[in-house]
Amino acid sequence: MPIILKKLLALVIVIIIFIPNYLLASQHSSLKLTDSPISIEASSLEIIHNENKVILDGKVRVINESLALTTDYMELYYNLVDSNNNIEITRIYCDGNVLIDFDDQLITSQVAEYDLKSNTLLLKKDVLISKNEGNNIKAEEVLVDLNTMRITMKSNERVRAFITPNN
Repeated sequence: MPIILKKLLALVIVIIIFIPNYLLASQHSSLKLTDSPISIEASSLEIIHNENKVILDGKVRVINESLALTTDYMELYYNLVDSNNNIEITRIYCDGNVLIDFDDQLITSQVAEYDLKSNTLLLKKDVLISKNEGNNIKAEEVLVDLNTMRITMKSNERVRAFITPNN
């Protein structure tokens, strides 16, 4: 496997692991990754080097000991940053049955887009964020500014929250 592909896959794994930790982390908590093995599965993987894009299609699953991310389809966009073929991921797009499961938190939506340049995460279509037993928020669209941890939720009807005391 060419060196650029190895570097690209390694960076993809790291970025995918960061998404859910940033989403629900408080400003005072630290981001922690485990050293456990990471499994990535998809029905197909396509690298389109002249477009700086990687496509994972068909029951995409990314799993390690503390995180599971599944989606029907994922696109990763990247830039080459130097002559050594080092890369940086610029955007991750997931479409169809997006599910992020970590610790006691669960996030579902139909679309998820992580823009690393603006450091924002956008979840769209039937977004449900659940924590612990019984606490959840439902909206049509959730925008998370990871710089400020400002979370904006919108819905065609109403944003709904269900909170169980002492949870």
